[in-house]
Amino acid sequence: MFDLRLARSTGPRHCKEPDQSLEPSHAIGSELNAGTTQFFQRCQIYRDTMVKAPSTPSEDSQDNSSVQSVGQTEIGQLEPGEEAEWDRFVTSCPSGTFFHLTGWKTVVERVLGHPCFSLVARRKGNITGVFPISWVRSRLFGDCLISMPLAVYGGICANDENSHFDLLKAGRDLGNRLGVKYLEMRNRTEPFPSSLPGRDLYVTFTQDLSPGPERLFQSLPSDTRYMVRKSLKAGLDWTEDVSLREFYEIYARSVHRLGTPVFPEALFGLLLSEFPGQCRLFGVRKGRAPVAGVLCLYFKDQVMPYYAGALVSFYRYAPNNFMYWSLISQSYREGFRYFDFGRSKRGTGSFEFKSSWSMQTIELPYRYQLVRAHDIPQLSPVDPKFQLPIALWKRLPFSWTKVVGPRLIRCIPSI
Repeated sequence: MFDLRLARSTGPRHCKEPDQSLEPSHAIGSELNAGTTQFFQRCQIYRDTMVKAPSTPSEDSQDNSSVQSVGQTEIGQLEPGEEAEWDRFVTSCPSGTFFHLTGWKTVVERVLGHPCFSLVARRKGNITGVFPISWVRSRLFGDCLISMPLAVYGGICANDENSHFDLLKAGRDLGNRLGVKYLEMRNRTEPFPSSLPGRDLYVTFTQDLSPGPERLFQSLPSDTRYMVRKSLKAGLDWTEDVSLREFYEIYARSVHRLGTPVFPEALFGLLLSEFPGQCRLFGVRKGRAPVAGVLCLYFKDQVMPYYAGALVSFYRYAPNNFMYWSLISQSYREGFRYFDFGRSKRGTGSFEFKSSWSMQTIELPYRYQLVRAHDIPQLSPVDPKFQLPIALWKRLPFSWTKVVGPRLIRCIPSI
């Protein structure tokens, strides 16, 4: 059996304060990294060999009972120096995503201050599965494990069923040792289905770019084609010459208008430095004025506009339509095959906007391993209980949101 002998942390149960001097460089968060190392020294993780015989249903009936023994699977923690091997596996595995890369763990640790676990399944010395997990400690919502924070995709990335369910059990054991409420897995796909509970809340939108811009434009609904044509005649310019500060000001104002706490500016600088070539920043200008911006993630043959915003005062020029159409056209010219419009919650303005682009809609099979909790968490902003806090946040002075937001966001598991 997989043995996680974890010494419980005796510190206060609150959101950890990350390094406030965070800047986009390889030296970022050295103090926080040292704290994470000490955490792992307290949480001693021992490797053990697992051989799955034909299994029987567990107490909670959440393990898959059809897994058969295929040999020895060793579950352990990623060791220093093995990051490149992990990333090569993620890139080669069909269920791998940008958010499984080791750089994402670095971003989570340094920006949010959450300790992370990188569980690895090996067979005959070769990686057969990976499971990145972050420990979110919150007085507001209780402690939980998330795979992964800041990400729309995550969960287990494995080549075979045995590795998948061995990692799932290791994740459950970790949750039991830490005494969390639940383990959330933000699956992009579900190659090895289980009986774990989930929520029919999120969808993602994907467009195959191979037909080319002309045919894609003709496939758009008439209202969307009209808005794109309008934006193309509005004197807007698509550019990669946009500063991080310009982008952050636009993004912060956009999320404030939606009633959402903003991330720290350092998050975006760290993404650009941690993923050179895989993370790019674009902007839209009207004359010299920046009016919209988008930070894009690139993985395999996919492009994903991940963080974006536009100024309301320029909405009459349809800058969002211009921005996304320009990105679609450029991505096709640069040889990318898929445009991943990203996750949206049903019943939101974002969902309605993305639905107007005639893209393939895919349900996201998020799953929850319940530990101390009896029901899956209800933390969606569309839930009625959050409408008052959202309304109050919209009324806060904008300058306050850039101070309070980055501190508050670390305590919210659903980000």
